[in-house]
Amino acid sequence: MFIEKQELYTAIYEQTLGGIVVNDSQVEQAIKAAIQEATSYLNSRYDCPAIFSAVGDARNALVLEHCKSMAVWYILRVSNAGIIYDKAKDYYEMAIEWFKRVAGVSTSGKPIAADLPLKQVNGEVKMQLRAGSNPKFNHSF
Repeated sequence: MFIEKQELYTAIYEQTLGGIVVNDSQVEQAIKAAIQEATSYLNSRYDCPAIFSAVGDARNALVLEHCKSMAVWYILRVSNAGIIYDKAKDYYEMAIEWFKRVAGVSTSGKPIAADLPLKQVNGEVKMQLRAGSNPKFNHSF
């Protein structure tokens, strides 16, 4: 799996996670949900199977950290963790904004993650073309 339970301890303290989670299936479900949400943002432009099948040091560190933040959010939303809840929500929202920028969903339409593998179709990189123009300008004299 892209993220193991022990790796979440860099995003949430082990004792905090132990006080919230009853069994490992809750953690696995949160990790799967985080990866699925990240995939939904990256899928149009990047090779998600290659990104999320990587293990160890081959994983993109920033994608990994943002997915951990999202997984912690999915775990904490069922708890009554007070201030931790607010921090987790902030980290979750920052992760979502980063994924939107990487996917080109924000205003520029340009990807910002140079080291993520691009999606390929029949051995060629699949690129999206976006064209547009300014509204017509009329003089009113």
